[in-house]
Amino acid sequence: MRSLLTIITVLLFYLPISAETFVMCVGIADYLDPKVEDLDKTENDAADISSFFRKGTTNVVTLYGRNATKNNILTALKRYSDKTQSGDKIIFYFSGHGYPGGFCPYDMTRLSEGLTYSEVVGVLKSSKATERIIFADACNSGAIRHKKKTENPEPGNVMFFLSSRGSERSIESKMMRNGFFTRNLLRGLGGCADIDRNLKITASELFRYVSNGVKYDSRDAQHPVMWGNFDDDMVIVEYKRR
Repeated sequence: MRSLLTIITVLLFYLPISAETFVMCVGIADYLDPKVEDLDKTENDAADISSFFRKGTTNVVTLYGRNATKNNILTALKRYSDKTQSGDKIIFYFSGHGYPGGFCPYDMTRLSEGLTYSEVVGVLKSSKATERIIFADACNSGAIRHKKKTENPEPGNVMFFLSSRGSERSIESKMMRNGFFTRNLLRGLGGCADIDRNLKITASELFRYVSNGVKYDSRDAQHPVMWGNFDDDMVIVEYKRR
């Protein structure tokens, strides 16, 4: 029997024409603050996620390095958010440093300059999109579940898929092009997560595949987290036979 990876090569990734998908990717390897540790794989991560979604939509924008300032990220995300209509999907992907409560933009030099989860969620919730998704390959990203209730962003209809628990680092390997989370996310979206072979990859299927893969790659040192107010059967991507 052929493997799923072989089968998927005769399939075509597509997004239904009745709705649009808007994708914004951010990858930051080197930071303005010289005290911040450089990263190796993060800009590869953002580039590869962008390339994947460009197979199904032209609505993809990517910010790298020095262009990924807090203002630029929020401005671009708001511009995309304003374009959405009911039935659309909007996806925000981030790969870089994180902290409990947010993401580290390029120009962050102190905690007050971070890009908070609440700020990102606020923009996504202002959109008319029906489905709102955040993928984050960043250390401490899972800490969103453990912040005080008054500090927690109300998820609205937002799905958070975060690379690690709040106390964990998101791991990179010099032997791989991508971080562990993004490596498995790309594989899962690419077809490996389609366990029931119905050509639709749901949120629950994607979590199961990516979580198992990351735990295996990291020798159980990194554990992805999925959180928010969304349907487990929400379809992330679909395929059709060529």
